Amino acid sequence: MKLRTFKNFFKEALRNIFRNRVMSIASIVAIMSALFILGVVLILAFNLEHIAGGLESKVEVTVFLDKDVGSNQAKAVVGQIEGIDGIYEVEFISKDKGLAQWKKELGEKGDLLEGYEGNNNPLPDKLILRIEKPEYVDSIISKINDIPEVDKVNYSQEVVESISKIVNTTRLVGLLLMIMLIIIAMIIINNTVRINVYSRRREISIMKYIGATDSYIRWPYIIEGFTIGVIAAILAGALVVGGYNLLLNRAGQMVGNHSFLNLFELLPIEKMIYDIGLAFLLVGCGVGIIASIISTRKYLKV
Repeated sequence: MKLRTFKNFFKEALRNIFRNRVMSIASIVAIMSALFILGVVLILAFNLEHIAGGLESKVEVTVFLDKDVGSNQAKAVVGQIEGIDGIYEVEFISKDKGLAQWKKELGEKGDLLEGYEGNNNPLPDKLILRIEKPEYVDSIISKINDIPEVDKVNYSQEVVESISKIVNTTRLVGLLLMIMLIIIAMIIINNTVRINVYSRRREISIMKYIGATDSYIRWPYIIEGFTIGVIAAILAGALVVGGYNLLLNRAGQMVGNHSFLNLFELLPIEKMIYDIGLAFLLVGCGVGIIASIISTRKYLKV
């Protein structure tokens, strides 16, 4: 296609949009509404995935070393454990530090531990392992138990299994919601574009009868569907970003008042905006173009 021909088609598409402004505005609003709902669900799905990842990172395993293990041996064990796949952080807590933490936890009763410092310290050195995913726990524990300096490994199997179930359920719910709303948005956009083309079926028939080629008739509608999709995507994106930023501000105030809500910290919009924008363009413009092609084909058969 020549550039000048494409420019003519583009101008014709813009003229159609302004000439049928009521129908065009209705189409933009309908598509924008569908994309806005899709954006809300996409944000929900991304945040569910983020929360699931946060829950996974809460899986911890405590490793107690033999009491007669020296500081050099302990460092060697730390290095050995850090090399195991699936562990993203190893925190070493010496027996002296462990005793200080115990005293702090006892509060006013911390005096009961006086005299247990130094060689009288009954606590072993320990390591806190933070695991990437719950399913890695069994393999990691099996490898750690083979280390001679390790005395005991503690972890709650029920907690690990519960976290794993919550994570898998959360991801499944997010995926199903996303797929469902993408399909609904595509149906709404498809029907909106078809109604727009249907309202001008006589115009298409007249152009066909006076000798216009199929491509000459179809291209302005394709460009029109694409343009309406772009406008709707931009407007829906602005609404989603504005609404989500408002939600983040409110959520930040709530987290400040309730520290336990840190577990459900929301993702910043910058982490999602490109994926959401791409989804809006693909769904809005893609379905608009396809629906325009299918709809015009029907009325070109005269």
